[in-house]
Amino acid sequence: MMGTTAFGWHLHGEKRRARTLAALESSPFDRVRMAASATRCTLDELEERVAELAGIGVTAELVLLHPGDGITDLGAAVRYLEEVVPRLAPHENVWWSLSSDPGAFPFLSEHDWVRLAELVAEEDPGHHPLSITVGPESPLLWRRAFTHGSVVAPSPRDAWIQTRDHHKPVSMDMCGYEGDLDDPWRSLTAEEVVTHAWDGAMRRRHVTHGESYLDEDGLTWSEAGGTLVGAAVPRLALLRRFLAETPAEARYRDEDAPGLEVPGEFYLEFCGGHRFPQREYAVPPGRYEVEVIDTWEMTVSSLGVQEGGTVTVPLPGTCGQAIRVRRRP
Repeated sequence: MMGTTAFGWHLHGEKRRARTLAALESSPFDRVRMAASATRCTLDELEERVAELAGIGVTAELVLLHPGDGITDLGAAVRYLEEVVPRLAPHENVWWSLSSDPGAFPFLSEHDWVRLAELVAEEDPGHHPLSITVGPESPLLWRRAFTHGSVVAPSPRDAWIQTRDHHKPVSMDMCGYEGDLDDPWRSLTAEEVVTHAWDGAMRRRHVTHGESYLDEDGLTWSEAGGTLVGAAVPRLALLRRFLAETPAEARYRDEDAPGLEVPGEFYLEFCGGHRFPQREYAVPPGRYEVEVIDTWEMTVSSLGVQEGGTVTVPLPGTCGQAIRVRRRP
């Protein structure tokens, strides 16, 4: 699953909502993080938007407690969740995010967040995935009430170092957005976004996309939906294609460049900022198909089939190269 962030796309008029749905349908994204904001739209309207997403094969990851929703104490948070969760839980295309910014609720303690997570689970008979977005050092990541981790960190490597012994899946839901705003978290280049996405995927730390270019209405994709204009999106589509072709049993390969492997059968490695002249793989005897992927230029170059036990892959000496090696009959 590959996600993007469009927190308030559903809170705008019909024209902008239609543009958002069209953009999602033609994108590589099948999950969208959005604020439930049931105080700013009716539950009927929220259900309609979730159903529209289901119609194009997209999961709604509903951020339940969001700044500006008028939640001022624990009791208000409980009442809000008791109203929203049972209403949306019957929809199959729903994930829950308890909050994308727990720090905006200083009156809620760690114990309170765990209690609220348990309440969501109690009110959701379908047991949809549930997370809360925190730093990789937060003890909330380890709490049993959450099905997976959602991390804020400057890079996938930073997140991976602090969560590599984590016993649950971890996604990076805030790693910076492609854009040109004053905020450094919302002014990454497309190249940086693509690098983060590949690096994170190799480490099993999938990075959620975001985009922060102001449009003609003075709004950005990640705050209000609309149209995707960044250069990263088509390149993320290439990444999704390669991930779809990666065996489910592939595991992180802890080398000097991140990669996934099924030993002796499959290797996918991302060289990132390294400009290696070549890479070598020690493999069992057999025949191996070799491909070099330029993740920015979106080219896939076949280097034919080599015989093991050493597969040598020459590289162009530029950044952003990836390699796929697959055993063949």
